[in-house]
This record gives sequence, C-alpha cells and structure tokens, in this order.
Amino acid sequence: MLNALAYSERVLEHFERPRNVGVFTPGPDVAVGSAGEPQTGVRFALCARITDARIAEIRFAAYGCPHCIAAGSWLTGRLIAANVADLESWSWREAADALTVPAQKRGRLLILEDAVRALAADWRRQMHVIR
Repeated sequence: MLNALAYSERVLEHFERPRNVGVFTPGPDVAVGSAGEPQTGVRFALCARITDARIAEIRFAAYGCPHCIAAGSWLTGRLIAANVADLESWSWREAADALTVPAQKRGRLLILEDAVRALAADWRRQMHVIR
C-alpha cells in the first residue's frame, strides 16, 4: 500500500486499480505509440482501436512511478472518442492537473505526451496507407 499522504486521491485510485491495461492484437484498425525507456525510469506504450475516425478503445502499458501508472490509466479514459487532431493537441499538463502531480514528477509526463504524439503519427501513417 502506498503512503496516502504522498499521493492525491485520484493518483491512488488509478494506481491501485488501473484501467485499460494491455494491448490489442495488431490490425488495420489499431494504432500504437510509445516513448521513454525503462533505463531512464519511465516508459509509456499506448494501443488504440480506431472506429469511424475516433478512438473506440485504448490500452496502455507503463513503467514508472505511481504517478506514471496513474497518468496512463487516467489518460485511457480521457482519450475515448478522441480523433487524431485531439491527440496532436493534447498536453501532459491536463494529466498533471487532473491528478495533482507534484512539480518534481511532472517532467515524466512529458514522455506521456510523446507517446500520445507517437500514437497520432502511427494513426496518420495508417490513414495514409488505407487511402
């Protein structure tokens, strides 16, 4: 059990009961994006199933501190029904604010934004291939 005084209630909720963990089988309707390296202390991987130009389902895998795990879990709920432009404009600050991430941990959420951008790039690549 984590020290509840060191983490916001929302971080504890998502860390202790993460949502949407895992990956989808690769396919023409699946986009993926990742960023970071375990050696640096944080890695995020996102996998989304796209239907009608929107995210229908999304999964994540993360390596990092409780704030990172919670941010990945929180983000999967936030991105349901997002389109590719939403991903390209999404900012890590939204997760930091929603989860009350302390300043010393916010830098790690930049990597989450990089993973979201990588997801958008893969989605765009797949849209180009399909056309």
